[in-house]
Amino acid sequence: MNRMRNKPNLAQGLILCILLLTSCKGNEESTIAIMPSTHSDVTAKTQALLLTQPFEYDNADKNKITGDYISKSKITIPQNLATQSKWIMFEGPVLENDLVAYRYYADSRHRFDIYGKTVSDLVMDTVSWDYHDIMDWGSDILKVGNSLGLGSPAIYYQDSIYTLSDCANKEIEVLITGAHQSSIRTTFSGLQIDGQAFDLIQDWSIEAGQPWSEIKLKVINGSLPEGMQFATGIVKHLPEIDTGTSNSHIFYAMNWGQQSFHKENMGMAILCDNKYGPSMIDDKLSHVVTFERSREVVYRFLSVWEKDLNNVTTSEAFINLVTNIKFSNN
Repeated sequence: MNRMRNKPNLAQGLILCILLLTSCKGNEESTIAIMPSTHSDVTAKTQALLLTQPFEYDNADKNKITGDYISKSKITIPQNLATQSKWIMFEGPVLENDLVAYRYYADSRHRFDIYGKTVSDLVMDTVSWDYHDIMDWGSDILKVGNSLGLGSPAIYYQDSIYTLSDCANKEIEVLITGAHQSSIRTTFSGLQIDGQAFDLIQDWSIEAGQPWSEIKLKVINGSLPEGMQFATGIVKHLPEIDTGTSNSHIFYAMNWGQQSFHKENMGMAILCDNKYGPSMIDDKLSHVVTFERSREVVYRFLSVWEKDLNNVTTSEAFINLVTNIKFSNN
């Protein structure tokens, strides 16, 4: 039950790679192009998943499942979408590669979560709602709660952290799903922070063979309101966080220890170019990073689980992985 669409075979993939992304309006079903890979390892793949039940959302029956989930390229999130609803599979969109999968909750929480993987195959379009258990493919490995989870975008304003929760309209669109890279755009119209409104784009991407994914936040037609800063963070399951600079210009904040949902060792990190002016602030629930740039910011978040395919099982190995990550656009 709850098994989603079949993956295209190789012949289908070669045909689909010449297609352009065909967008849809509203909640219409659409065709999503499989993009050609430029990665040296052609077996490493990624995918973007945006899967809903084939009917309009009904808040009175939020757990209704009538059959297979349908792949969408674009949806507008219902204003009354409840937490823990089963209308969207995984409660939100997913980016997956051969090492890891991430998701965010599409409802008003808008927090990012982690799926640890023990297989290199792309599997997230075939798993059921039992993903909190450790399965043969892996598991949901992070307890998020009211924290920033891992890498959730936020706004820091007047000593408070605001997640991207209250907006007039929220639209999610799959931009690319393919072999080397997949990306998802979320557009917030009329995003409200302490009574002030603005429009924001969140572009989120993942590449094959990498444990990280990347977030780009950009205010549409302007900057953040006076006094506001972009922010992100790591849930405070461990009290300590290590910060530093690698490759002369890359800021990192990271920790390692028994912090997975199943109390296993896991490392989490935030990285960005120092040009964005990152700094740490104190918060009860999260290790919070704020940024000085008020128009846009680009950062990465990553996780490594002791059971996954990164073969990182010690804090020393995790530090080595994080400090050797380079930003190709710098």
